[in-house]
Amino acid sequence: MGILAKLKEKLISACLYYYIDFVYKTSKVEQKGNFKFLENEYPEKFVVFIWHGDSYAYYPYLKGKKLNIVTTQNKRGGVVSRISKHFGYDVMRLPDLAAGGNYIFQLRKKINQNNKANLVLSVDGPLGPLHEIKDFAMIMPLFSKRRILPLTIKIKYSFSLKNRWDQLKIPLPFNKITISANKTFTVEKKDRKEKFRTLKEEIKKIMEVNEE
Repeated sequence: MGILAKLKEKLISACLYYYIDFVYKTSKVEQKGNFKFLENEYPEKFVVFIWHGDSYAYYPYLKGKKLNIVTTQNKRGGVVSRISKHFGYDVMRLPDLAAGGNYIFQLRKKINQNNKANLVLSVDGPLGPLHEIKDFAMIMPLFSKRRILPLTIKIKYSFSLKNRWDQLKIPLPFNKITISANKTFTVEKKDRKEKFRTLKEEIKKIMEVNEE
């Protein structure tokens, strides 16, 4: 990456993390559900599921939590990486999931080496379609022997980037934001036989209902 490209990435990242931090400082933020699961001291660690389009809205709320954020190695992944590091999260940058390869095993090795942090996945990313949970997201909790913790967010005032496949949500300042830690799910080997179809439908239903 050239010098100008790096400066552009740095500037965009700074604008994004200062803006979302301002949104949280001026908004009423509530939490619902089992947020004890996200505390650093909680002994069990989870694979946290979020929608790709909601990812930007979570950053300040989870500040101080030990989280491993998964993103890709492309230009957009560079911005995500900078924002994540600003808020104190560890970043795992992997090849584009559509590119194949042994990235699943690389990721499993990394989280097994550092199992004191929850793993956060944008489960319909990196390329969509919208709200379709990828097999990769289901395989990770199976391989790492962790439960799934779906996280959802309701934002009273926001706008969406309709030109993007994920319709990325941008919260407005002076807002009301409600974040829910929903019921957990366990992935078993038998679920893989049906390509996780039933489990995906159950998780998707909960994640969509709790965002309405």
